Amino acid sequence: MSRRIVNCISTIEELDVQEFNKAGCGVELQDFVEPNLSEEQIDKLVRDYSTKLPELKGIKSLHGPFLDLKPSSPDKDIRRISQIKYRKTLEIAHELNVQFVVFHSQINPYLNQSFLRELNNKQAAEFWKAIMEVTPYKGKVVIENVFEESPYMLKELIDQIGQDRIAINMDIGHMNIGHSSLSEWVHVLGEKIEYIHIHGNNGMEDQHLVPTDEKIESVLRILNKEGIDPVLALEYRVQDPVKEIKRYNI
Repeated sequence: MSRRIVNCISTIEELDVQEFNKAGCGVELQDFVEPNLSEEQIDKLVRDYSTKLPELKGIKSLHGPFLDLKPSSPDKDIRRISQIKYRKTLEIAHELNVQFVVFHSQINPYLNQSFLRELNNKQAAEFWKAIMEVTPYKGKVVIENVFEESPYMLKELIDQIGQDRIAINMDIGHMNIGHSSLSEWVHVLGEKIEYIHIHGNNGMEDQHLVPTDEKIESVLRILNKEGIDPVLALEYRVQDPVKEIKRYNI
C-alpha cells in the first residue's frame, strides 16, 4: 500500500527536493518553531522556501511555534502574544501553499477540575472559530497531543472546536510516554486523526529515535484495522529517504 509520507526537517539545508521526489515523500518544515526568529529571518526563510517548494511533488506541511504559547489562555497578555504568533504562522502557511499546519494542543493534563477543562475548551473553540474565518490559509490545521496521558482530553477539545478544517496530529512518541495504548488512541480518535508524527523513545523521554520495523508494522496494522489513512510524518533523523520510506509502503 502506498502511504502519504512526509519527512520532517529542522532547517532548509535538509530539503533535497530531488531526493525527496525520488523517494516519493513530502516535507514538514520545522524551522518556524524557533521562538526567537526575527521578522527579517522569517522573511528570508519564506523567500528561500518559496524558491524550492514548488518543485516538490509531495505533501507540504509546516510546524508552528509552541513554547510557552496558549491562544486560549485566561491571561490576556499570554493570549494576545500567542494569537499573534498563530496568525503569523497561518499567513506563512498560506504564502508557502502548504496543506497542513501543526500546532500543539497546549493541554495541561493535570487540569482535573471539569469546569477548568470546559473553560479551556470553550475559549479554544472561540479562538479557532474566529481565526479560521479571517485567515487567508485554506488548508488543514492539525492539533498535536503532547503531555496528554490518554486520548480523551484531546477528543473533548477537538469535539468542542468542531471545525471541519481542524483535525488531529497524533504524535506516537508523545503518546508512548503516557498510559494509553496506541490501539486505544486510534480507536477513540478515529477519523479525526489526519496526520501522525512517528518516532520512538524509551517510554520516559521524548528522544525522537528511529522506530523499529516491528513498531512500524504495529502502527500500520492498527491504522488498517480502524480504516484510516492519515499522513505519516517521520519525525526522526532519516539518513536515506528512499530506503526509509520503503519500510512504510508494505
